[in-house]
Amino acid sequence: MSGVRLGFAVFTGGAVLMALEILSTRVLAPRFGSSVYVWGSIISVFLAALAIGYWWGGRLADRDPTLAGLGRRIAWAAAGVAVVRLAGEWAADLLGAWTGGGPVGTLAAAALLFAPPSLLLATLSPYAVRIAAHDLARVGHTAGGLYALSTAGSLVGTLGCTFVLIPFLEVPTALSILLAATAATALVALSGDMRRERWAVGGSAALLVLALLGPPSLPSGPEGLVHERTTAHQTLRVVDRDGVRYLESDGTVHGAVRLDDGELAMSYPRGLPAAWLIHPGIERVLILGLGGGNVADYLLDSLPELAVAFVEVDPAVPEVAREWMGFDGRHDVAVHVADARRFLETTSGSWDLIVADTYIGLSVPFHLTTREFLAEVERRLAPGGVFAVNLAADLDQPFPRAIHRTVAAVFPTVYAFTTPTRNHLLFATREPPVPEAELGRRARALDARTRFDPDLATLLDRRLDPPPPGDDVPVLTDAYAPVDRLIHLERGELP
Repeated sequence: MSGVRLGFAVFTGGAVLMALEILSTRVLAPRFGSSVYVWGSIISVFLAALAIGYWWGGRLADRDPTLAGLGRRIAWAAAGVAVVRLAGEWAADLLGAWTGGGPVGTLAAAALLFAPPSLLLATLSPYAVRIAAHDLARVGHTAGGLYALSTAGSLVGTLGCTFVLIPFLEVPTALSILLAATAATALVALSGDMRRERWAVGGSAALLVLALLGPPSLPSGPEGLVHERTTAHQTLRVVDRDGVRYLESDGTVHGAVRLDDGELAMSYPRGLPAAWLIHPGIERVLILGLGGGNVADYLLDSLPELAVAFVEVDPAVPEVAREWMGFDGRHDVAVHVADARRFLETTSGSWDLIVADTYIGLSVPFHLTTREFLAEVERRLAPGGVFAVNLAADLDQPFPRAIHRTVAAVFPTVYAFTTPTRNHLLFATREPPVPEAELGRRARALDARTRFDPDLATLLDRRLDPPPPGDDVPVLTDAYAPVDRLIHLERGELP
């Protein structure tokens, strides 16, 4: 029985350790994004914990090579998981506010929250080898078997967290499951010495009860939070502030509507009608990235003949947008649930206007920024078609400049417009530039039959003459697209 208990502890410890590593991304992402810096910080913290835990576990095992000693380490690991369960989101919010969500803050948050339990769980394998190695002639066989068992547990934990816990459960519930598994494993390891290990047994039992009862977390999240949902791709939040309802993804606003009338409350989508100055015959519109979806209503209220479709990688976003943001309430629009690049590569359709609204937040999908991606966009544009980009920033910043340079490398004609919030919009086409007088004539004609706010004449006044793309930023390609570095560089978080 002691061998069964030992094997159970090693297997479950490996499973919890890897599940905790995967789940840590969902604890940190709403405050720090899911960029390469977040993943690098998490992996570094867990690798350091494994290295120190293996060394420390070997030393502890030489002093007390018993299942009871192993059980005490697991009990302490359960306490560490409990801290993450109770205060992890609150602590991540606090550290995110202090550090501005930068790479240093990400590393600090990952170390503070996840190093203690992962280090303690890492002590299990060398501890188990010391307990099980009774015959020196077979110590290699024993060690190999136990490390294989631990790795099998890690595989189950990784797959279980990736395909079950995160897609179907809220983060606090998933953490409660890991806490319950860790506490139960400690009790199994301690079951042969319950009288002598009363404190460890009592603590483990209390943590197990705490997990099963669903302990409350410390308050976290923004004021006015009305809905939160963790998906396989992100953490979605619906927040009401000052009469406006916002849809946030990993801490970044992706949509906003006024609560009193349901109208669009963001300024940059109101700049999209400028595309009609470049191509007045736009009839089919494809928008990459759904957000709240309210831009479709804004366009269709003035141009009801339009055919508008969205491409959204996360199937939860349309559900949340329909339930909380009023999406699809006034007009019928199509939503394709797919990766935007994959959709463009496999579809046979073409559009007069393709809008990329995927370049916001701390974590931009790099494969939607590259020259190769823009070539797919160009291939799916109808004759005279326009590609529109929401830069979500000013053209004097590194990441927008890199996008501008990449767009200019594919499309010979690029227009730029600004918004009251200093978002810059790019419009690109293969057609030659439209003369200024003709742009003015088109604005007057469109204003006579539409009711966009602002009107086309005002949008035309916001046209910029962007500086030629400089060589201080790269043309983004599939082989080299350092978008995470460029984004944090513009935030002043990297030298």
